[in-house]
Amino acid sequence: MKIDFKEVNNLYKLIKFSSEEFPSRIALSEYKNKVLNTITYSELLSAINKKSNEMKKLGLEEKSNIALSGSNSINWVITFFAIIKNGYVVVPIDPKMNKHGIEFILEFTNTRLFIVDSIKNFKTLNKFQSIIQSMDGVVIKMQDKKNKNLESMILLKNIDNAEMAIENNIVEILFTSGTTGEPKGVMLSHQNLLSNIEDIHKILPLKNYEKSFSILPLHHVYELTCSLLHNISKGNHTHFCSKIDLATMVKEMREIKPTIWPVVPLILEKIYKNIYKRTSQSRIQKFLLWISPKLFGLLLKKKLGLEKLKLLLSGGAALSPKVERLFNEIGLPITQGYGLSEASPLLSVNPLGKEKIGSVGKVISSCKVSIINPNNLGHGVIKAKGPNIFLGYYENEKGTQEVLKDGWLNTGDIGYLDNEEYLYITGREKFVIVNKSGKNIYPEEIEEFFSSSIYIKDIIVFSNDDENIIAIICPDDELIKNESKERIPKILYKNCIEINKKIESYKRIKKFYLTFEDFEKTSTQKIKRSFLKNVDLTKYILAR
Repeated sequence: MKIDFKEVNNLYKLIKFSSEEFPSRIALSEYKNKVLNTITYSELLSAINKKSNEMKKLGLEEKSNIALSGSNSINWVITFFAIIKNGYVVVPIDPKMNKHGIEFILEFTNTRLFIVDSIKNFKTLNKFQSIIQSMDGVVIKMQDKKNKNLESMILLKNIDNAEMAIENNIVEILFTSGTTGEPKGVMLSHQNLLSNIEDIHKILPLKNYEKSFSILPLHHVYELTCSLLHNISKGNHTHFCSKIDLATMVKEMREIKPTIWPVVPLILEKIYKNIYKRTSQSRIQKFLLWISPKLFGLLLKKKLGLEKLKLLLSGGAALSPKVERLFNEIGLPITQGYGLSEASPLLSVNPLGKEKIGSVGKVISSCKVSIINPNNLGHGVIKAKGPNIFLGYYENEKGTQEVLKDGWLNTGDIGYLDNEEYLYITGREKFVIVNKSGKNIYPEEIEEFFSSSIYIKDIIVFSNDDENIIAIICPDDELIKNESKERIPKILYKNCIEINKKIESYKRIKKFYLTFEDFEKTSTQKIKRSFLKNVDLTKYILAR
């Protein structure tokens, strides 16, 4: 049965729809203590209802803000839906956030309850101990395996189904871990998220019972909307990887055999670099990649557990065309999209089978995009309007008015539309460098040239005088491991000079600095650029 988004007008109805249509299907899975735990859609709804009834007993007012922090898990999903079923508002918190950041969010939102996956991880938050509760132990464990589905349906009938939240109510206040400045609380409604899911249905019409491999954090709206909620609306299976390292990911992918894998460019770039490292070390593999890229891809997919993969969904940051081109050549199709938290998050995505390398795709059907004040190349600030655009920033009218006018969201991104209405992103308005000749230089564009280097893990490009372009580079881990610290600057400098020659002269980097410390990043692995405001270059190593 096709989902009717006019009828399913809130997220609780979404999970209820799937539990009725696909009761015995596995909804979620995860490994705990090396044992695979699964939960069907009927069990999931029962667990959500049980947990929501537990919350009611706490006597919280409707629309109370409830903070939720933890790694991706079955319990996280149950707790998320239990919160919104009762008409409360979810405030997702990154469990890796520092103490200051967590305390700021809890105080700013007047959080009434803080639900965490492990209380011991939050012992330092002494003044909030009275509101901290664990989300453990809420999955319903069926006693009779033979009558599992029957027992689940009996439980459903006995649950008190309170009045559901309406579509314009706030679902969550999502605090952005922005690349510059203080985070802001993005208010997203049921309508915002559901309109995005409906658009994904139209663009990615996958029909089978798909398996999605989840490694990105659910506290970020990209994974929440484009992975979890989309999967639920289709009756798909979402697997939460137990640990985000290459060995664990490969082990679990080999066992789960996913068909969809939402990723960020950083992951794809790591695989890309690993391919080129291996082919540079093996003539056989290099020849195989050159003569038969599809066969090379088949062997790679088998090694990674991706034999059944239909789609790599890339988002969260710009993907290098070199990386995208190679993956398509070896039979690992990538669909690149674009969005931001304020857009729930999707604004555009490449249609399946009609992808354009370098483009972030076509604008979703419910949304309008306009290019403001374009230059002679047609590049300008991207503005968007549609039902997916957020309600505003929590308790921040000034910030809201700065980006939201007459329903139009100023994304702050620079881009253009081609003659077929495909959208391209060239940079951020905040980061653009205007040299003395009046030419616009986009740091992200330059970073893209260098990011595919096997010697570079991360690079950040900027200018402190609007003339000389500077780069700070974090070397690749393999380079650090295999070379002395005295040789690394020379190796990197030589490599960077060769790359520099391929760039237009006015965009070339004048000085390269090195750091052996990782850059601080957002949850989607974007480098936080706020440190550049007062950067002290004497702390870094000059490569030469």
